[in-house]
Amino acid sequence: MPQRRPTLGETWRVLAYTLAIALAFIALERMQLAVFSMPGTAKLLQGIGLLDAKPQDALQEQAAQVAAASREALQRLPRGHRMAALRLGFELGYASQAVGGYATAQPEAQAAARRRAQARLQAASEHARLLGLGEVDMLEARNLKQFVELGQRYERDENGLAARIEQTVSPMHRHLYLLGAQLGGEAGRVEDSGGRFALPPATPIRRNAVLAGIDESLWQALIVEPRDETPAMVLARYRQAIDALMSEVARLDAQDTASAR
Repeated sequence: MPQRRPTLGETWRVLAYTLAIALAFIALERMQLAVFSMPGTAKLLQGIGLLDAKPQDALQEQAAQVAAASREALQRLPRGHRMAALRLGFELGYASQAVGGYATAQPEAQAAARRRAQARLQAASEHARLLGLGEVDMLEARNLKQFVELGQRYERDENGLAARIEQTVSPMHRHLYLLGAQLGGEAGRVEDSGGRFALPPATPIRRNAVLAGIDESLWQALIVEPRDETPAMVLARYRQAIDALMSEVARLDAQDTASAR
């Protein structure tokens, strides 16, 4: 007998279940972060040497070190280098999310998701060429565990691309790439679900944005949790926040070009 093809409803249910599990893990991470941020807990951890007394100050100090180590590269790189690093991560993160969400679906649905991701992978390759990085690819998710951990896997630099960017371009571009990967993954969740699924990974977004020199008002808008919003409102808000970040990175690129003359 010919194999029955999955219906659109079945494919959507698989994706919805997978996204729900992924969001549950992100919510758990946020809950743990909230507990560790409680005044009493923070004081206890500081007392036994497991938490910096001023974590924000430590992060800002690290950001200053990243900026200093990247200064020479910012002056010699071609126009659009910051945007290329950010978009490289964004396109790969989006593609990983879009394809990985169908890791447990029928082969036909997986193949269709991979075809839809090709344009993003092509765009990522173009950004990589601008930065002199050679071939790049997204992180694959062949099972639910790998899919749920996509954000963590990008942060761990599972494929070594972040290290390659730091060595070839600069430390700042490494963090722009990692920021893009986190934002692209969230964009994939929000876009594919029409705004029904949204819970941005706040910790890595904040860390990489600060280390990449992104203004707080821009990254804060990207870690807002949906509250009393329709899916359409969530989708519109996220797109607006991404557009604002991209505009600022484009401005910084132009500033680099002007100062290099």
